[in-house]
Amino acid sequence: MVTEQVFRVPGIGALLIESIYRNDTPVVMSITFIYAILIVVFNLVADILYALLDPRVQYTK
Repeated sequence: MVTEQVFRVPGIGALLIESIYRNDTPVVMSITFIYAILIVVFNLVADILYALLDPRVQYTK
């Protein structure tokens, strides 16, 4: 969202802010859900890459 404001590029962050101002609840909920899914996916990718790159790390069952 900061990048969108600095470079004046409309994106999902600007859409979220506009939707909050307009009380557009479905759009706010959808964008929040998308952000949550992205956070979970990127954390999973980071954990998998960390385990692959560092042989000392072993995840147990």
